[in-house]
Amino acid sequence: MTKHEEDEIQVLGSPAGGKRSVRNRWLWGIVVLLLVAVACIVYWWCLPDRNNRPVGEKVFPNWEKNILQLDKKQQPLTDSATLARVSLLADTVNDVPMQLFVLEGTDVRLRIGLPSVQDTTLLMALPAADVRKDNLGIVGDFVLDGRRYGNGKRKEGYGALLQGQLFLGVSASDTVMNYCAERQGSFFRQYPLVIGGKIWPNRLKGKSLRRAVARKKDDPRVYVVLSRQRESLYDFSEALADYGMLDALYLPGGDAYAFCRTPQEILWLGTSQEHVYPNTSYLVFHK
Repeated sequence: MTKHEEDEIQVLGSPAGGKRSVRNRWLWGIVVLLLVAVACIVYWWCLPDRNNRPVGEKVFPNWEKNILQLDKKQQPLTDSATLARVSLLADTVNDVPMQLFVLEGTDVRLRIGLPSVQDTTLLMALPAADVRKDNLGIVGDFVLDGRRYGNGKRKEGYGALLQGQLFLGVSASDTVMNYCAERQGSFFRQYPLVIGGKIWPNRLKGKSLRRAVARKKDDPRVYVVLSRQRESLYDFSEALADYGMLDALYLPGGDAYAFCRTPQEILWLGTSQEHVYPNTSYLVFHK
């Protein structure tokens, strides 16, 4: 082989190797771009303020922090320094007529068993947690005076009770429940309707007479709200949010046994005891 032939072979082999090198660089570039795109998608998906994340998910840690510290930013719904009383209001929002009971200075507790209307210290009694019809067990996490009776987190909303005060929130963890249990407090789960002033999405269908316990921003009073006609849960929640409720928790409605005591009379909010079981729980507001 002559020197000229050797040079010729070298010249012929060089372009092929160059093409492979360019092609490899393109392939690696595409791989890098794909990895960057995947990383961006994952980061975007994990953002706490992503618009299509269920409203309220980003406030879980704040609610737990507030209840754990009894933070004044999340005011308790009761104020024992105020003379206990109940005021009645009526209003219509978005074509949803509502009856509102505003409780001030009350001591609120959770109890199991039918409350006595003869107890003159009791201002209002309302069903709290749901009860299963098959085994009569309490639906969802439930703690009464430090003792646990039920478990389950299908309903993310909660009512937490400590030292006669009621806190409303939403969380799928056990943090608040355990905190209440350790301090001989009480805890129950229900559907959240409004959290942080925004409607919480629920899957319940159909229409019924609705009830809720709620609070307004910078207002220590308790609001118990009843619809005066059959409403979908969404329409009821929307009316609560538009009325100015910061947080609202669903309570069993319809004609379920409940009453309110005014200075003049006893108002029956529901008289049916058809679904009153040994494990039926009530929110009771005392003077």
